[in-house]
Amino acid sequence: MAEKNKISTKIYELIANTDNVYLFMEKIIIFSIRLILAIFVFLTIRKIIDILIKKYEQLDRKDANKSLYTFSLSMLRLSLNFIAIMIALLILGVKQTAFIGLLGGAGLGIGLAMKDTLANFAGGIILILFKAYEIGDYIEIDGQSGSVHEINVFATTLNTIDNKRILVPNGLAASNKIINYTKNKMRRVDLLFGISYGADFKRAIKILTEISESHPKISQKIEKTIRLRELGDSSVNLTFRVWCKSEDYWEIYYDVMELVKIKFDENNISIPFPQMDIHMHNTDKEIISNNNNI
Repeated sequence: MAEKNKISTKIYELIANTDNVYLFMEKIIIFSIRLILAIFVFLTIRKIIDILIKKYEQLDRKDANKSLYTFSLSMLRLSLNFIAIMIALLILGVKQTAFIGLLGGAGLGIGLAMKDTLANFAGGIILILFKAYEIGDYIEIDGQSGSVHEINVFATTLNTIDNKRILVPNGLAASNKIINYTKNKMRRVDLLFGISYGADFKRAIKILTEISESHPKISQKIEKTIRLRELGDSSVNLTFRVWCKSEDYWEIYYDVMELVKIKFDENNISIPFPQMDIHMHNTDKEIISNNNNI
């Protein structure tokens, strides 16, 4: 009871002291004004950021690197938003030295908590600097394949052939094997055709050669390889290697497969099915004969 009376007395003394009340009210008013001003400034800066981003997007980028553009746009948006937050905190009364000290003290903890995020950020910089792939390239990363849609600060976005969207962290991309199918201008089409042993393989090679020379998108400047490759278990295998532009690869692949089937059928060159010869022995007669001899 005595303790309650002491607390009540102290509260009364604080209220009775008008100087303390005025000081408290003054702090509340100043903080409220700063809070309103900080929110106003933050929202204003955000609007300015949106305008700057739109202006940046409207720049003439005909000769610009698309990958560098999307990465720099993501970086610009992140940096400007960070600056807006800093300005708002400074308006609230957070001192620069205290703010820097807070960042420094929390740096280690943030670094440990965001190690994957920082790894993705570093991976994005590595990918941009070394130009491992660019917007529009068809690539494969860690078993995931698709066309590069966007490269931002933390991840790479892929569009698959069946129009699925895959998000690959830049850290994963930078630390794994990357297969870029369209980086080089030219690509080789490798096909293997099997014909029966009774077919004329020289005639088959001539047909394949004619197909390679007649297709408009197969390069005639780079040496082609159309030869007998191996004598398989049930077929004579012919190799067909031609060159084309990377973007024409799949068109040539399917065109050649269809043309070969048509031409082989027209010339009675059969494509054999896998087969196995089974030899049967009459073991019963052999057993009876052996018993009679005993």
